[in-house]
Amino acid sequence: MNRLYALLGGLGIVFGSLASCGGSDLVLPSDAGPGDITLFLGNNQSGPAGTELTDPLVVKVLDRRGQPLPNQRVAFGLATEVPGAQVTPDTVETGADGTARARWVLGSVSGTQTAFARVVGADGLEVTFKATVGAAGASRIEAVSGSDQSAAAGTQLPDPLIARVIDGFGNGVEGVTVTWSADDGSVSPTESVTGPGGRATTAWTLGSAAGPQTASASGSDLSGSPVDFTATARAGVADGLLKVSGDGQSARPGSAVGNPLVVWLVDKSGNGVPNRAVSWVVATGGGSVQPGTSTTDGQGRASTEWTLGPAEGGNTLNAVVSGVGFVGFGATATNGGGGGGGEASQLEFLVQPTDVEKDHRISPAVEVVVLDQSGNRVTDREFEVKLELVRDGRKGKLNGDRAERTQGGVARFSDLEVDREGGYRLRASADNLSSVTSNHFKVKGD
Repeated sequence: MNRLYALLGGLGIVFGSLASCGGSDLVLPSDAGPGDITLFLGNNQSGPAGTELTDPLVVKVLDRRGQPLPNQRVAFGLATEVPGAQVTPDTVETGADGTARARWVLGSVSGTQTAFARVVGADGLEVTFKATVGAAGASRIEAVSGSDQSAAAGTQLPDPLIARVIDGFGNGVEGVTVTWSADDGSVSPTESVTGPGGRATTAWTLGSAAGPQTASASGSDLSGSPVDFTATARAGVADGLLKVSGDGQSARPGSAVGNPLVVWLVDKSGNGVPNRAVSWVVATGGGSVQPGTSTTDGQGRASTEWTLGPAEGGNTLNAVVSGVGFVGFGATATNGGGGGGGEASQLEFLVQPTDVEKDHRISPAVEVVVLDQSGNRVTDREFEVKLELVRDGRKGKLNGDRAERTQGGVARFSDLEVDREGGYRLRASADNLSSVTSNHFKVKGD
């Protein structure tokens, strides 16, 4: 019993001494460890991809009593790996105020990026920083969609043209002006500003000439500018049937005329309409045709061979396209026949000009033939045939030998060039003969 009183008395002395020394400041081992980590600075910042955030990432570590905890190791890192992103240093000790800090360089992908800070050795004590990453400066322009479409000449393409402006990391850049232009036809608008994803759009109405056409998008000081878009203009609805050649010929009764009959099916803009049936119908004279129905080719042309009836005299024939109309041909069946020495009356393009690059020779060589009133080639004398460029609103110049003499009734032009892109035709003329105009052809840029 005396020992118990002695022990209690001793403890009383100890507790009394602690109380007299301010026992409320006592730190027990269970209170000394980390109890919390808080975001102090650097959360919810924003900046361009690939740059360092303005403010550092700062956290504060507290002990279990809520007091700043110095000398505590804190690990920093990326919550999601993004190319180019880094947080440095990766481990920091808290200072006297319980704070630790690190630098954050944003990665190359726009959007939201995240980083973390974690108390080393203390499970669950972690915080997350978020940053909104925008695009860096505009660097390049590229085509997204709208190329390689087709529509009738003079009409709007079904899908818009879309271009995209990106930074050096491939992120779309908003707020950049894109200028649109069309070598053929028109675009609307001619300027547009990039929106979300760096995209800008316009609508393209094709030019009136059938064939390949080009439009472009450009941006100031942007790599890849201008970006080209291509489209194919198809011929529109058939609007007219024209007689090309073969009228007014003569041959012996029951014989075929020397040259085929040729017609040209065109739309309102003069483009040849392909893949339409042309019916050849003998009207008078009792002759025949082969074939009786032909299909217009890629240039809108169709032809047939005409055998005259058995009796001398006039023969007539009609070329008919359903829903469009017809043209008539006449010929004379005579035992006198036809020949190459008749009176010259007309010119015809034997080889039409084809699409070509500017300052390149038109190939194959353009050929013009001299015909008499019966459509026969005039071979017994020479003619000087001259060519001129029908500019169709353009300013191109026709270079090369533009005047050639016929040989065997044909003038051959082997070195023709046009110095500016656009749509053109050629006109052939000779003294005392009616001039003739070629098919439409295109001169493209290099």
